[in-house]
Amino acid sequence: MGHPFHPDDFPINEDVVLQPTRVFFLKGCVHFKTNAKILDLTGQIRAPFSGDFNHAFLDETEQAAQKQLQSNSSPAYEIKSSGNMMRTLKTMVDGRSGDKVCDLNMTFVSFDSSRVRFPPGSRHSRHEIEMCPVGGSAKGEDNKHEAFVKNSIPYFWDMTRGRVGILYKCLNQKRVEIARVAGFGFDKDAVLVLNDQELDDAVAISTCIILLNGRDAMDA
Repeated sequence: MGHPFHPDDFPINEDVVLQPTRVFFLKGCVHFKTNAKILDLTGQIRAPFSGDFNHAFLDETEQAAQKQLQSNSSPAYEIKSSGNMMRTLKTMVDGRSGDKVCDLNMTFVSFDSSRVRFPPGSRHSRHEIEMCPVGGSAKGEDNKHEAFVKNSIPYFWDMTRGRVGILYKCLNQKRVEIARVAGFGFDKDAVLVLNDQELDDAVAISTCIILLNGRDAMDA
């Protein structure tokens, strides 16, 4: 069954331009079977994000990520798998305290939904996030859109632009861009920029990881 909200019902507000407040490097988060790390590179990138992932921005992002990894400093978040398969339960924890942030239950079945569950009293979300294909079909453009609702507000991840995913938030019956993600390197890493004034970072990251791992990808 598809999501009751559809991006066609919310035209894009072209007057609103993405202004990222956070930059994350998703290390080993694409088609991963064991563990992965999310590095917070906010404030470490001098090259401005000019609406796209240009070479200068990505080069600085890679350098900052490598420096952080070599320093052995704690990542913002870690994702731990309960087994050695892509479609097993994955738990995101705070990289410093080790406290659970959320559980990711991802599916590869095209008509089913994936879920992000937060512990009681979580500061990130007061309720479970269910992420669904918008049309309930693996055909056409619908299979390139994933929708979820947080606090009664619809959000859409849009993968119609190839390797770049765009996250839209629905405000005043229109869609505004609040995040963007692009694959990096050999298809195992990704770079995420986010306006965290519009959405909690853990919600954005967890739904982004579900998007990047694709409901049609099968375990090897």
